[in-house]
Amino acid sequence: MEKSLNLHSDLAEYVTTSSSFRQFKIKHFHLDLTVDFEKRTLRGTETLKLKCIQNSQSELLLDIRPSFNARKPPGSSQVPDDFTAVMSNPCLTFITTCILAGDHSLADVIVHEMDNTGEDHPLNPIELIHSIMTAQVKATNVICIFSAHSGVDPDDTYNDMPYKKGFCSVSYLAHLAGDQNCFDAFLKAYIDKFCSVMAEDALEFFLEYFPDLKKKGVHKVEFDSWLNVPGWPLYLPDLSAGQSLMKPAEQLSELWAVEGLDMASIMKTNIQAWKTYQAVYFLEKIIEKSPLPRGNIEKLKEQYPHIVKSNNAELRLRWAQIIAKNQHQPGYQHVRSFLSCQGKQMYTLPVYRALWNGSEETRALATELFTATSHQLHVNVRKYVKKIIA
Repeated sequence: MEKSLNLHSDLAEYVTTSSSFRQFKIKHFHLDLTVDFEKRTLRGTETLKLKCIQNSQSELLLDIRPSFNARKPPGSSQVPDDFTAVMSNPCLTFITTCILAGDHSLADVIVHEMDNTGEDHPLNPIELIHSIMTAQVKATNVICIFSAHSGVDPDDTYNDMPYKKGFCSVSYLAHLAGDQNCFDAFLKAYIDKFCSVMAEDALEFFLEYFPDLKKKGVHKVEFDSWLNVPGWPLYLPDLSAGQSLMKPAEQLSELWAVEGLDMASIMKTNIQAWKTYQAVYFLEKIIEKSPLPRGNIEKLKEQYPHIVKSNNAELRLRWAQIIAKNQHQPGYQHVRSFLSCQGKQMYTLPVYRALWNGSEETRALATELFTATSHQLHVNVRKYVKKIIA
């Protein structure tokens, strides 16, 4: 039997699975899939080569989920004739169509999701919750990187604060390393050794890699505080370079928030040359200043048709929020189209909140759209929308 590493993740409890992932190590797998777009199904086979790492274990148990139908291949005797199963797979990333913008403007999101998949063990999905290295963390305490089980569904407390704190924590480790090239080498060594482990394991390996920091005792207080103590990050990286992108967006939004628009000054800024998230930031500043003075939203629409007609979900979301907050009736069809073509939580809930916090007219629109689209929403998204419009 292969001796396993002594890791914190060995003792972690993963409450949503009944699989025996701890008793096996995947040495190789082959995935062969066929897509039927008309029937909207995936069919195929996955061949696993496993190594048992515990003497007493002779049977592999997979997760039981109602969303996948799986059947044993001919000649197999270990799997029931018909069962439902799903397992984390590092070769397969499902991309929602709403981020396929057609102009590569959301390519970073696809890279992000592929990175998440690559960082997750094939039989050990525990790290999607606990990994500090990818900073993709949900927590029941929304400002801790993670916390003990409290009986609260993490989706009910979802916001971007753990992401920001996770980013700051990794930036802090780079700061402690003192040199970006050294820290990059550490990240490569981390991936080579673990692929994905719990935060405590990652931090212990960090101290092994940088023993001088361990001698200084930086881990005795700081690391525990990063992971378990609520509040703002202990360290904030220098983001001043971003001001060169943010300032023009802020100044332009100020010009749109006043009566008697100075179109000559507005037209001096060519936002078509901006990166996607600079345009997103500009629209967010417009949302903050909405409702705009009478007539301004019509001019905004005329000035930036590339935003109004964009297939980029990040831009479509913000434009839908602007329409809702300004109760711009000619734009209601945009809201209908956006909420009908996708049901992703991060793009759906903000629009419903904007509609419900508006007038009786926008509330009626929210009710109409939910009635028409609720059947196509994920059960959790449907539940959260019901809470908004209750």
